[in-house]
This record gives sequence, C-alpha cells and structure tokens, in this order.
Amino acid sequence: MAKNIDAKLKNIQGIFSNSQDSVLGRKGVYIIPDYQRAYNWKFNEQCDKLWQDIEAFIENDRNDAYFFGSIIINNDHEKLFVIDGQQRMTTFLLLLKALLIRINSILQSISDDEDSELIKEALVNRQREIIYCLYSIDEDDVASVIKGSKALSELSLKYMNQSINEEYLQETRIILHGRTLEDIESKVAKIKYKQNDNKYTNFFRNFKFFATKLDSFDSTAINRFAKALLKECQVIIVISYQTEEAIEIFNSLNSTGMPLADADILSAKLYSNYGVDKTGFNSSWGEIIKATNKLGSQKISTIDDILNQYMYILRAKKADRDSSLPGVRRYFTDLNRNPLENPVAFIADVEKIIGFWQDEGSFRELITLKQVLFQHSNNFRFYYATYLFFNNDEPNETKLAFVNALLKLFALLSITEIGYSSAKFRGFLISLNADIGSGVTTDRIVRKIENHIQRAFDKEAIHRVLIESSPDNAVVFLNEYLFAREMGVQIDFDTTKTEIEHIMPASGRNLSSVREDADMTEDEFKQYVNKLGNKILLEGSINAAISNDWFKVKKQKSIHEKSGYKDSLFPIAKSLTSYHKDTWQKEDIDKATSAAAKRITAYIFN
Repeated sequence: MAKNIDAKLKNIQGIFSNSQDSVLGRKGVYIIPDYQRAYNWKFNEQCDKLWQDIEAFIENDRNDAYFFGSIIINNDHEKLFVIDGQQRMTTFLLLLKALLIRINSILQSISDDEDSELIKEALVNRQREIIYCLYSIDEDDVASVIKGSKALSELSLKYMNQSINEEYLQETRIILHGRTLEDIESKVAKIKYKQNDNKYTNFFRNFKFFATKLDSFDSTAINRFAKALLKECQVIIVISYQTEEAIEIFNSLNSTGMPLADADILSAKLYSNYGVDKTGFNSSWGEIIKATNKLGSQKISTIDDILNQYMYILRAKKADRDSSLPGVRRYFTDLNRNPLENPVAFIADVEKIIGFWQDEGSFRELITLKQVLFQHSNNFRFYYATYLFFNNDEPNETKLAFVNALLKLFALLSITEIGYSSAKFRGFLISLNADIGSGVTTDRIVRKIENHIQRAFDKEAIHRVLIESSPDNAVVFLNEYLFAREMGVQIDFDTTKTEIEHIMPASGRNLSSVREDADMTEDEFKQYVNKLGNKILLEGSINAAISNDWFKVKKQKSIHEKSGYKDSLFPIAKSLTSYHKDTWQKEDIDKATSAAAKRITAYIFN
C-alpha cells in the first residue's frame, strides 16, 4: 500500500540538515509553491515575538524542548513543497543565516590560546551544523567554505521560492549567499520611493533585525543561543505524499482541533482548588468568560490577555525586574503556584483587571488616551493594567499623567525601527513595572519615563523619520489626538467606524486626473501619497463616499449631498473645509507633514 502520511517531531537542525535523521536527506529541497502568498512577517511584530520566545526559553534554562508549532509538507520526489508554515520556515532560515555570520565574525577574531580552545571548537561545530542546514553541501565542500576557498554563492540552497505572489523572489538567495551584513545590504532590493530601512523588503529587514540582535553576543552567548536554536527548538513536520491530501490536512488543522489555551488549564486548577461547592466558581468564572468574550470581540482583551496582565501584576508585587519572561501557564503552574491555591482572591483580582478595560463610568479623557494607545503595540496593556491595579484610586489627572507618559514611549515604538524586545522598551518597562508594584509615586514614574525618553532617543532623529517616512497608522491617530487637544475638541476614536483617509487619493479611476490636478508626476505621487501630512482620520461612511474624489470636492461636500469633510467630527478634516486652496499639492503635503512632525516630537520630548 502507498505511503500517505508521516508526522515527525524535529528540532531545527533536523528540519534542514543533511543528517540521515533529517527531513530533507542529502538531496532534498524545500520549495514555496507558486500559489503561496508573499512573505509578510515583520521584524517588529512576528520576528520580535519569535526572538522573545527563544530568548525566554534559553534564559529560563529549561531541560525540556521548546515547541514552535507545525509545518505541513508535500513530498514529491525529494522536492518538499511547503503547504503550511512558509512564514515560520523562511524566518528560521534568515535567523540561521544571521547566526552563521555572527559565528564567522567571532571565529575570525577569537584567540588561539588554550583557554579559548574549547569554545572555538564548539563554535566550529555550530558553524558546520548551520552550513549543512542552509546549503546542499558535502563534507569536503564544508571545509572549503570554512577556509574561504569556496564561495557561498557557488552552493545550491535548500530553499526555493516559486510563489507568483512574491515580488522579490531573489531576496532569500541574495541573503543566504551573502558573506556579511554589509555585503548583503549592498545587493538586496531597494524599494523605490521609500526612505531609510523602509526601503528594504521584509526578508532583509527581518534578517537585519536578527543580525543586529546577535551582534552583541560574545562567543559563549552565541554558542549557547545556536545550540538551543538548533537542538532544543522543535517543530512537528507533517509529510504527505499527495498534494490534495496535504492541503486537506492543512484545512483540517486550521479549522478544528484547537489545543487547550492557558485559560482552560488554569481554570481547571482553580476549579479543583475551589472547595466542595463548585457553584460559586462556575458562576464567577462564567461571568469572567462572558466579559472577556465581549472585550475580545471589541479587540480589547481576551481571557488569555487578562491572565498575562495578572502575571505582570504579580511580578510587580514581587518587584521582579527579570526581563526574561515565562509563559503564563508556566508562571502559575511552576514558578508561582500560590495564586491558584486561593481561587476566590484570584477571581477577584481578574475581575478587577477586566474592569480597567470596561469604559462604563470612566473618565472621558482616559478613554480617549486608551483608544489612541490601542493603535500602538498591544504590549502597553501590561503596564496600563499594572499601574491601575495599584493606583486606581488616584485622581483622574494623576492617572492621565501616567497614561500620557506611556503613550509617548509607545509612540516611539511605532515611529522607530527598534523592536519591543530591546532594552529601550521591554527592558526599561519591566523595571518600571517593578517600580509600580513597589509603590513608587506616579510623579516619579512619569519623570522616569520622560528622563528615559530624553536619554535613549534623539529628538531630531525622530523628527526626521516623521518627515521622511511613511508613518504607521498609529502615528496618524496620535497626530489627530494632539491636534484635537490644540483645538480643545473632545473626540471619540471608535476604531470600528474610523478609517485612514488619504487627502490626495492613493487609488481610484480618477488617479491620473487627480495627480495632474495636484501638479505631480507619477514618481512624485508615489513618494508623497503615504506621507504623514497626506493622512488623516475620517468616519468610514464619509470615507466610502469621497475617498477617491478631488480635494476641492472632498472639502465642500455635505451630508445632504452624500458626505464630506464638512460632516466629519475629526478636527483635521473639519479644518480642511476652510483651507485657503482648492488643490492639494506637494507643498501642502510638506506643510502638513512638517506641522504634524513638530506637533508629535514636541509632545514626546516635552
């Protein structure tokens, strides 16, 4: 009977290497099929989370392995077509390449004395293992590559991207064949009309993110990291020998059979510890699930988010400044079991945290700030919850001072190219979390945040990024909020009804006429359309009616004739109705961008 399915638990080395126990074997190659989507993982989102997970696993010094999920493969005569797991697999290759470059650099500079002999031998072993993971190569060629007599560009890769949706098919080849970060950066694609690191593809930006992180590792740390990644990080490889069957497995795994969430595990332990009469627990926990389901539907907080926030609060109580964070399940079942042994107190604390996210009766300005913060990294929720847990009885103005300071720091996260896992963000915020739990006053907490901003970030550099780059949507929300404050206007950022509006349209049938009306060439249009000064907030209903119209039409239309800026509650759109011109051109976008950049930098660095 024909062989249909294999499921194997493999470490990263076992996925890619030439070893007999590997998935590939000596001749196999992974192929991204033509129908797959483009590579879209981002360095400051998925890659940063992956880095945090690996870093936390290593720092916690666990004896067991770390599990990264599953990858589904269709095996067709040693061509392994990636049906599911393309993003993860591509990212692993970029991380391995960054790791190889760092090891090469250390080996070139390490001394030959007796004390260095063991670590040098270990690094050479890691070097060989990674080379076997990235390239189709035999032992003789490995020696030639290490000595430098054979170039990496001469080697065949174990990865091939054939996706018709991928605009930059050669990026992985260029990165994997490159010698150094500088060599690779000189050869990868540059996206026209983009500035700074925005001009690079996700492939290179993610690779550079890993390379920059690893650059601070010494010989011992890099060996420890490489060994953990290669040998202790695991993936389930599901191999099918028929394409239709592989796709069916993918559909099945993505529609049913979800694993138990952290909340399921913890609620079972709470239930067990509640006592003889379980009706009180069932009622209370049921209300918690109902409340968090509602918050989840509003994209505010799920039950697992709330439990994560509770972990931060408990760590704050202990003044824990360790930036290597355990998972929620491990924290409550291994590191700190006491809360689960007191279900009544646990439930009361969780109900208190849920209350921070429910706006009924809340101070209006606090709600507005929270709405703006939600456009930035969701990591803000940990510190917001910790602060309110210990300081909810403070006057509203005191709480506003803290949330404003928090918004300034998370705005910098949205503006800069620095990931959350860096010391400028996570490292600093974990320490701040401990200060809050230790009873440090709000005034001192706010001063600490603002002093950190002044020391860690350069005002002129931030201003330049705002002027030159295409801003994250979070920055557009922040600009609108600050403009409203200047005007003394209170606005509701209901994100389910709010959209980003391009004053000069980014698309539409009239685009060529709009460009002509704005006195722009096609090249100038591509450069200017996504600048900060060309983006504002607008109600979805209004945006749908006028999004591709001329500026003159947009600013004059009223609700009685469809809708337009006149009917918007957002102050920037409203202000444009009295703009002194009926055209929106380069100088107008430059002027608006300059005003927004000045407004935002003044707020952050005040």
